[in-house]
Amino acid sequence: MDGIRRAVLACTWAMAVVAMVVVGVMMLTISYDVVMRYAFVAPTDWAYPLNSAGVLVATVLAVPHLYATGNHISMDLLHRALPAGARRAADAVTTVATAFLGLVLAVTAFHSMAVAWAGGLIGAGTFNIPLWVPDAVLGVSGVFLVLVALLFPATPPDAHAPAAVPGDVDARADAQGVA
Repeated sequence: MDGIRRAVLACTWAMAVVAMVVVGVMMLTISYDVVMRYAFVAPTDWAYPLNSAGVLVATVLAVPHLYATGNHISMDLLHRALPAGARRAADAVTTVATAFLGLVLAVTAFHSMAVAWAGGLIGAGTFNIPLWVPDAVLGVSGVFLVLVALLFPATPPDAHAPAAVPGDVDARADAQGVA
């Protein structure tokens, strides 16, 4: 089981790296568009649709890794104030809700991807992104969200102390005995 968890964590890390690259590309394309718009009065017609897709891609690719490593936004203060039984119940609800969200995301995204592929659907504008591409990213992210919810169930925020450092992909895994 540890090998599977390591493999899933490595995949989510790779997805997070792709998300970082996408954000970097977005910064470049937005900067280019700003220069073209204000310095040359010639805005691009492709920057907006490309960066709209980029926001979606960067966000959903990063979520499974953030969940698996415990670096997502959480209600630590409220969670710590709960009695132990309520904390365990909250963790179970979080795990089930995350797995359900991932399942719904994967199923609907793969259905949407199939429709977009079969219909040859593309985005609006001159930079026509085939709509199956962001749907595929959503589907893969949904699958990995289900996997991390099952393999890395929610734990109390102080259960994996010391706190994870950005780039430390194994902090939560170490706390759960995967290292």
